[in-house]
This record gives sequence, C-alpha cells and structure tokens, in this order.
Amino acid sequence: MQAQFAMAATILRLTVGMTLCTSAFAQDAARLAAGEAAWDKAGCLQCHGSTGEGGVGGEFPAGPSLRKTRLDRAALVEAVSCGLPGTQMPGWLDGAYTQRSCYGFPPGPAPDGTTLTPILSANEVEALADYLLAKIVGR
Repeated sequence: MQAQFAMAATILRLTVGMTLCTSAFAQDAARLAAGEAAWDKAGCLQCHGSTGEGGVGGEFPAGPSLRKTRLDRAALVEAVSCGLPGTQMPGWLDGAYTQRSCYGFPPGPAPDGTTLTPILSANEVEALADYLLAKIVGR
C-alpha cells in the first residue's frame, strides 16, 4: 500500500511539474510574441535592421547593433521608454518624462534633444525588452 501511495505521489508531482513548465512556456511564448509586436509597432527595424544588426542609414537614421549591445534589461527598458537624449533614439513610452520619471529626473518636460513617439504602453516596453534579450541581444 505504501509503495502504491509513493508511486501515486511521484506521478502527481511529475504531472504538476510538467503542467507548470507547459504553462510557463506558453506564457513565455506569449510574452515574446507581444515583444515582437511592440518591435513591429515602433518600427525598430527601420533604424536597427530587421534582425537588430544595426541600421545602414539611407532614408532612416542608422541605429546601433542591438546584437552587440551591453545594455541589461533595466537599461533597455529605460532607453526604449525614454529615448536617449541628444541622439536619434526616440522615447516610445506613452507618458515618458511627463507621467513617468526618466533617468532619475522628476516628471516634467523632456530634455532638449529628446524625441518622443509615445505609442507603447509600459507592458509593451517590458515585453519588447524581453524579446530583445531572448531573440536579438548577443545573437
């Protein structure tokens, strides 16, 4: 009887573990799909290339290679959200600077030389950072 109970408990643990792994995989896949959708929505490929290798100029400004970036997740979120003042990298977060602090400054007007294109939500920016780290950065 104890052997049957132990076997049933082991099967239950394996089933729960597999269910959690499958659920986590589905959530990760959905998150990456949302990040790719944000990449497309913001038109990141116009400056960074279709696979993040860096732009080549032409009609659009050349953006740096995201494959070679050393930015961590937090820095990617900040750069996508708030842009990079003094460069052609715009801030994509709706409410950047005015409703959300950027680079430690209190909410207010964006610094001179900052372009804002507020079309992404905070969730989209976060998903985009996850997508970049999973599919582009270091690849």
